[in-house]
Amino acid sequence: MYSDGRGVAKSDVEATQWWRKGADQGDMEAQYNLGLFYRKGRGVPQSNAEALRWYRKAADQGHALGQANLGYLYEGGRGVAKNDKEAVRWWRKAAEQGDASAQCKLGLMYMQGQGVTKSTSEAMRWLRMAAEKGDANAKKIMTLL
Repeated sequence: MYSDGRGVAKSDVEATQWWRKGADQGDMEAQYNLGLFYRKGRGVPQSNAEALRWYRKAADQGHALGQANLGYLYEGGRGVAKNDKEAVRWWRKAAEQGDASAQCKLGLMYMQGQGVTKSTSEAMRWLRMAAEKGDANAKKIMTLL
């Protein structure tokens, strides 16, 4: 409600307070959203370390977007030491749940041999899955191959 102003005045600070209440009670959607607010600095000071903390809580409960976002943080070394193997691990979890952007990133990692043994066949498999779900990046990459 508060994060997008539905029925109330938009307030990132108020939204953050409500996300935190849910997150503290173990709600994975609230944990994911709190991580998102920390990553973007919405209603709280920007902190990749705090984003990582909340994404991990959501990801550990199986939240696909939390898992995918952990992959991005590990790949870029944001809030944590850069670690391609850990990025691949989290993208794989999200990709196996059908997250197209994670499937695309996993395909790219296989194509480049980052965090995994290079494999064109594995790269194509994951890119194809992402493209079939409509991922524009995967479609573009596949036309270039």
